[in-house]
Amino acid sequence: MSTGMQDLLSKFRAIRGVGMAAVVGADGLVIESVHRPEVDADALAAVATNGLLLAEALGRQMERGGALQTIIEYESGVVLIEPLGDEGMVLVISDDRNDLGRIRFTAKQYKSDLVDALAAI
Repeated sequence: MSTGMQDLLSKFRAIRGVGMAAVVGADGLVIESVHRPEVDADALAAVATNGLLLAEALGRQMERGGALQTIIEYESGVVLIEPLGDEGMVLVISDDRNDLGRIRFTAKQYKSDLVDALAAI
């Protein structure tokens, strides 16, 4: 696996509350992840892929274009899904809703680096 990609994902894990950051392929399989030991990255990645497909379908139905970022906010946390081109997505799961702005900023800051790291695989 890519050390560079792991370094980029570690930027998300440095944010308080983030339990998982992963690059997930279009097929729902984890390409690289950093997460807490109790997190089932494979199961979450598979489900999150369906979430991105739903967001994409909704955008097409409303004629709004493709999803740039999907955020699902729960009572006890937040999920961020951001496409990295056609090849995959970045998935970030946090149990702290207060850090959503920092998670979004980090996603914007490192998106092109993540796209490049994914393309290099």
